[in-house]
Amino acid sequence: MPTMRSRLNTLRDNRASERGSSMIEFAIVATLLLMIVFGIVEFGLAFRDRLTVGNASQSAARVGSAVGNGAEADLRMLQALEQTLANLPSSGIGVVKYVEFYRADANGNPDGGCPGPNCVRYAYHYQDGPGPLCDWNPCPTATGGPYGGPWIPNVRNVAVGNLDVIGVNVVFGHTWITSGLVPLPDVSCNAPPGDCWVDTTTMRMEPQQF
Repeated sequence: MPTMRSRLNTLRDNRASERGSSMIEFAIVATLLLMIVFGIVEFGLAFRDRLTVGNASQSAARVGSAVGNGAEADLRMLQALEQTLANLPSSGIGVVKYVEFYRADANGNPDGGCPGPNCVRYAYHYQDGPGPLCDWNPCPTATGGPYGGPWIPNVRNVAVGNLDVIGVNVVFGHTWITSGLVPLPDVSCNAPPGDCWVDTTTMRMEPQQF
């Protein structure tokens, strides 16, 4: 017959074993919950960045469609991009690589490719400071170039019946903030356009002869 002391020892051992099992279960569940929470945060921030870049490309396309073949077209489009990209962390430094303005074919792709005969490309290098700083390379002016390719404003078709469709590509990357806690590879965009995200907007040019 087990003694009272042995029964008490058995009860204590059982309670200790249950506590140990509960701690292990809590650790497993807490780890999963943390991964879910951080995953929600990560995808929320990524969605915010993509939405910001999408708004920027749409703003640039609207401006390009309205300005048409005016000499200041590319400058105005780049300025529209800057206003929205400023909402990205660090104003998009290290995130946005470059933007392309191009004549779109029937599928919305660059007609002849980018770089190509119907495309211009501007690299983004945000500068913070006083004075008239330019965040693009090359940097067009209100009266003309330099341009980032041969599809300059004065060759864009803005006549009724022959209107060009202007496309805007914004090429950018994304770094996940949890540094590996959520197993997602960074969108490094170190060798664009490879390993990059791209947001595209296309819009028909508005007629200018009126």
